Amino acid sequence: MLKLSSITSDSPALQAYQWPPVPAFTALQPDLRAFLELDLLGQTACINHVERRSSERGELLNNYLGTIYSYHYGYADSPCFLRNDIELESRLARAKLVLEEDLVNHWLPVTPIPQFDDQQAAANYLREYVDANAALHHPLFDYLRDEAEPAALMEFLRLETCRNEIVDDEIALLLCGLQGNMKKAIASNLWDECGNGSLEKFHTYWLRRLVEQLQDWEQLPQYRASSKPWFSSIISNTFNALVTRPAYKCRAYGMFLTTEARVAPHFSAIMGGLRRTGLDHRDIAVYFDTHMRIDPHHTDELLTAFSHQEPALNPVQVAEVVRGAHFAVAAGMAQYGRVLAYFQDKYPA
Repeated sequence: MLKLSSITSDSPALQAYQWPPVPAFTALQPDLRAFLELDLLGQTACINHVERRSSERGELLNNYLGTIYSYHYGYADSPCFLRNDIELESRLARAKLVLEEDLVNHWLPVTPIPQFDDQQAAANYLREYVDANAALHHPLFDYLRDEAEPAALMEFLRLETCRNEIVDDEIALLLCGLQGNMKKAIASNLWDECGNGSLEKFHTYWLRRLVEQLQDWEQLPQYRASSKPWFSSIISNTFNALVTRPAYKCRAYGMFLTTEARVAPHFSAIMGGLRRTGLDHRDIAVYFDTHMRIDPHHTDELLTAFSHQEPALNPVQVAEVVRGAHFAVAAGMAQYGRVLAYFQDKYPA
């Protein structure tokens, strides 16, 4: 429960900016509009026309889904911002299912997933898996810590802002459909994301401080509209493909706990790069520095809640949580490798 005075007097300086810093929607991309006009078989054929695991197919899937998720969250970049359009929304809803089916079941290279008889055995496996997987110690973060020049790090900060700007919304969606300790652990995470009731402590407010320090309020929306690489959204799009689908709710939980587990080592490397290049101003570093302390505990909460969930999860639910952890690694590998290659090509040593 909030004191009313904590609402009326809570007005930190940067709260005046609209969030997230997205460009206003103008029109659908012509190729997406054409895709929406196809029937189900036509959309599937359009996707299958591109090689199954290719970057070209990934670009199609992620670009289209990015627009659809903008619609879903309803900010200024939504094709239906503050308006209804039943015909367009119906087409977006069908295309969402077709694109997600391909992203989740065909394009992402997910490694073989072990099977477990009960949630305790699965929880024991996940405690080890989240601490030792290919995405946890990816070369991208060695590069950011040891080699990336200031311009590369500044662009990476833009990508991190875009990646995390509506995490509180995503976590709120994850609450739906859960119960018991798993819901309790997600609620704890969301309450922290929302600053324990203080706007200045919202985790997205720390991103506001980062954008303000870099004086990027005007340029960031332009960057994301014209220059942001498609592969920087693979993790976000994969999570949204899971969290917005009832059948994948437990899979989304497994993906979320695994991405939480890699925050501390990844952010430690990012902080190393910021210090090396003199970009470690407190307003830039606060988002990364604070999460390095918070997220290991949230990971423990999520794992403990899973292992002590009542009523006990059935075998399908247990398998879905484990599958989600493997999806987190697959999405991370698909994104990090492409981001590393992009930076090494754009900012050669």
